[in-house]
Amino acid sequence: MKYKQFNKRFLLFLACSCLFVLFATAQEVTVNNLAVLKPGSNISFEIDFSKCSIMGMNENDFSKYERDWFKDKPVIIVKFQKGINSKLDGILNVGSFASSPYILKVTVKSISEVGNLFCDAVMTDKSGKVLFRVKNVNGGNEPPFLPGTKLAKIKIWANLTGRALGSILKSEYLDQ
Repeated sequence: MKYKQFNKRFLLFLACSCLFVLFATAQEVTVNNLAVLKPGSNISFEIDFSKCSIMGMNENDFSKYERDWFKDKPVIIVKFQKGINSKLDGILNVGSFASSPYILKVTVKSISEVGNLFCDAVMTDKSGKVLFRVKNVNGGNEPPFLPGTKLAKIKIWANLTGRALGSILKSEYLDQ
């Protein structure tokens, strides 16, 4: 009898924990008109770290702590971009396309102690009309400990967060 009570409580605890995680990491997606994008469209990509809290520090302070931050920042951006494209499967292409009429701008709000990037993204056309917006994108559930340097962790999570954004963008594009 005691075993069944424990089992029920444990299952209830697991269910509540799962719901908490889902609500805590829920993304808010707004799609206005992705149908204007043709399959294979090139989308210019920008990422902004200027207002980002990196492991509790602003970007300047973090660069003093991790001296290679500005050297590795372009690598982090490429990993994020490759993460997006790995999920888009060529349906759309995100990159450095200066002549593209579409821009995907990612604003990194914070980077956690294990390196996970938390960000918002908005896609606009050249006139500034919002086609797609998503808030609270991140790379997923964080392990309590991840070995490696802080920059190595950020590079891993940049790819994972890019993949999460790519999955959302692909899903919303295919739903149009």
